[in-house]
Amino acid sequence: MSRTSARGSWLRSTFLLFPCLLLVVAATPSRADDPPVESKRTSSCYPCQDYVKGLRGKGNFGVLVDQRAGPPFGGTHHLAEDVWLPAGTEVRSIADGRVRYSAFSPTWTDAKGVVHWNLGNVIVIEHELSPAEGDLTHVCSFYVHLGDDRAVKVGDEVKRGQRIGSIGKDRSEENGRYPVHLHFGIHKGPYFQVTETLKRELEREATTTGLPVGIRQDGTPRFVVGKIERFEHQKDDTLVIHLEGGEKSVYSLEIASNAPPDSKRPPPPDIAHWCVGYGEKLTVAEWLRPSEWIGRHAH
Repeated sequence: MSRTSARGSWLRSTFLLFPCLLLVVAATPSRADDPPVESKRTSSCYPCQDYVKGLRGKGNFGVLVDQRAGPPFGGTHHLAEDVWLPAGTEVRSIADGRVRYSAFSPTWTDAKGVVHWNLGNVIVIEHELSPAEGDLTHVCSFYVHLGDDRAVKVGDEVKRGQRIGSIGKDRSEENGRYPVHLHFGIHKGPYFQVTETLKRELEREATTTGLPVGIRQDGTPRFVVGKIERFEHQKDDTLVIHLEGGEKSVYSLEIASNAPPDSKRPPPPDIAHWCVGYGEKLTVAEWLRPSEWIGRHAH
């Protein structure tokens, strides 16, 4: 077939289709008539089946631990809900989000026989809220005392209800030597942030012991005592503290674990400073009661 006849054939077929195209256009509403598309809302679910049954009441959220319990928990407030379910119970992400922490932080005993209680296998997931709730744009879900079968790593994008691991065995190394349960919390804000709790701690240190502002020639840290003028949060996890007189103290919001080196693996980073199981009374305000928050967002 010649190029001319081929072109003529194409034109004839196009004109034959033209009435159909007119019908399609006429039947399709204009963009202005389209119904508004509702933005995707943050939807959540419980991190495991029978979550509410496993709470044993209110789950200990915000409860003050009796001083007689001794260190490190006595006199502090519980910052999550304890969920008493069997080892091996599947644990799921409560909402769409990004994994910010996934590591094993072992409980260990030092040469003096003192037990340093860590959290075993831990996962933290950051969730962006849509729509934002006032000034609250993100929350972080915090899954503690898991088994060794963590199924996600830092940086992974996860979906609501996606399996991320399971509850660890009773009093095992994998769960940090705790009775079998899931310690589950929801912290206000993004993973890297300067919380009011951290500010209070640093302000106390600045006016008492002082904050490190550099290294002396002999290799020892140099401390400066004085008031903090302002906090400056840079990039992801760098905190620059500006002190009186122009001195600066630099911190990482994700510090090294206090666990001793292991021949098989180096100690993991500790969870960002706010990811703890217990805290002072004022710290409770930085956390959400998980069952209540999930109930409001279970669309």
